[in-house]
Amino acid sequence: MCISEDGSQTERFGIGEEFESKDSWMTGRMKGVVASGRAIEVGGNAEVPETKATPKKQATRKKTPKG
Repeated sequence: MCISEDGSQTERFGIGEEFESKDSWMTGRMKGVVASGRAIEVGGNAEVPETKATPKKQATRKKTPKG
């Protein structure tokens, strides 16, 4: 994090880095970065797409009595 003489702050985030916001204004800023497509949300709050396929039911034949 760089702090300039006037007190403004600049942050750079590298590829693969994780960032945790601690203030509400940071949370809003990071949600904007995610919404613009420049970052993805990971962790407990991220939506997980359903990838598990539902099992198909197998057909069973009715047994006929021997006779």
